Amino acid sequence: MAVGILLDRVRGDKKADLVLKNCRILDVFNCRVYSDDLAISEGIIIGPGNYQGEQEIDLAGRYLVPGFIDGHLHLESAMVRVDELARLALSRGTTTVVADPHEIANVAGLTGIRYLLNRGRRLAWNFHLMLPSCVPATSLESLGARLEAEDLAELLEEPGVFGLGEVMDYPAVIAGDKNMLAKLELARNRFIDGHAPGVSGKELNAYLLAGIQADHECTTAAEALEKSALGMYIMIRQGSVTRDLEALLPAVRPENNDRFLFATDDREPEDLLQEGQLDYAVKLAIANGMSPLLAYRLATLNAARALGFGDLGAIAPGRKADLLVLNDLEKVSIEMVFKDGRLLYREGSWLEPLAVSEPDDGLEAKITSTVNLPELKPEKFRLPTGRKYRVITLKEDQIITGQQFVYRLEGESQADFLKRTGTLLLAVVERHRASGKIGLGLVKGFKLRSGALASSVAHDSHNLIAAGKTPEDLLVAFQALKDSQGGQLVVESGEVKAKLPLPIAGLMAELSLEEVALSQQELRQAAAQLGEDNPGAFMTLSFLALPVIPELKLTARGLFDGKNFEEVELVVK
Repeated sequence: MAVGILLDRVRGDKKADLVLKNCRILDVFNCRVYSDDLAISEGIIIGPGNYQGEQEIDLAGRYLVPGFIDGHLHLESAMVRVDELARLALSRGTTTVVADPHEIANVAGLTGIRYLLNRGRRLAWNFHLMLPSCVPATSLESLGARLEAEDLAELLEEPGVFGLGEVMDYPAVIAGDKNMLAKLELARNRFIDGHAPGVSGKELNAYLLAGIQADHECTTAAEALEKSALGMYIMIRQGSVTRDLEALLPAVRPENNDRFLFATDDREPEDLLQEGQLDYAVKLAIANGMSPLLAYRLATLNAARALGFGDLGAIAPGRKADLLVLNDLEKVSIEMVFKDGRLLYREGSWLEPLAVSEPDDGLEAKITSTVNLPELKPEKFRLPTGRKYRVITLKEDQIITGQQFVYRLEGESQADFLKRTGTLLLAVVERHRASGKIGLGLVKGFKLRSGALASSVAHDSHNLIAAGKTPEDLLVAFQALKDSQGGQLVVESGEVKAKLPLPIAGLMAELSLEEVALSQQELRQAAAQLGEDNPGAFMTLSFLALPVIPELKLTARGLFDGKNFEEVELVVK
């Protein structure tokens, strides 16, 4: 907008469109609060001062803070349509999102990306979509789609497209893989997001030399300090399984706090409704000793600076009037949400339409039949003969796994072996092309006494994954996922005890956020009856197929050592 259009209102010669009176304004530049009025016109902040407005709202001493910016999230993890997630996020104060659609892209390629893009950019938030850099996550997966630089170039200039999504295949970057370098070159003048768990030393130098600017995979303060020392922005992630905030807060210091921001990455419906979205990260940081003013700075100004949003993140002249009204900074209870100077939400009520317009592109119909399986038999889920087996071991509140080795006694039945070792069968079935590929493994850390858990959400290729006690229950689970064209379910003794259908790409439901959360509660209750008391069990299960996360994972091709980036055998001897 031309500055001249607003000068008469800045000078006070003409009334502003809106003046918020008696505010306690959060100055994120200096981490202080001051009292004043605030003038807004044409959706832009005019500035603080004694202004008159066509409309005036008395905030009666309430706090006024910038809208939150979520630096990295996957829309698909909320398991609902985009407008459903936006409704929750905006009511919780998030007015800007940077979304990476690689989940749906792994299933439906460019069609899936366009599906999210067309819906996200029509909503009353600042929507920025990253082009997924790693579809597939590695070359060693069974694919739903493959996207190279020339494919991504088709979308590069689309409104709403922001940069290159998390570069998970860090070995390809470090090795100078030509296809990966072509994608990095495509995004040279745009934001390039990172994903480099545990990458350090010379390998980290090589990774950063490629132009990658941020990372949300740090799990220790030491890792965050090493990466920030080399110029990376550190996204402090507080997801549903990956809850890294408390571990990373010690790395945030007065001399370096401008290198840190918040991100949600993957948050499920129950957590979104019960805990919140980015507001939960702010609240948790405060509860763990961070100054409230600094916590808000990480959620606003720091994120804007890291991502290059010069018109966001602060209450200052020329910035977008994306504003939150709160009664208490520590409780982070959002009373009002202003978007572009319009009062969008107030104390539980929507005062403006959430959607600017509805897409009529027919894309959803193209991504609702994506689970394709050949005929399966229980024999496919029986362990091969052996004495020593490799086992995936779970780590609490982490998607990083370990590995152990267990021995099978001579003549021991499969059921007795699983019971004695505390392990479950783990299987991944390719579902995109009905190829019949099945990866079989063992996992330790779930508490199921019987039955099975299964899901079509299995990062990042989103083949079908199940963990259970018997081949027969695994077979029933996979068939049920085919019948519902995706979802999550609990099986016992050949019967589906609870399920959540996810027919949109096998990732999202045709339901409200509340309805999905209710189904998740039923899944959790059904799992608990079988002994599984981890409320994040399905999220944990979904990440056991992601080979770029160390140490041991399972794809439809078999076990993958993410530490050494190589396929390994289930039977060691």
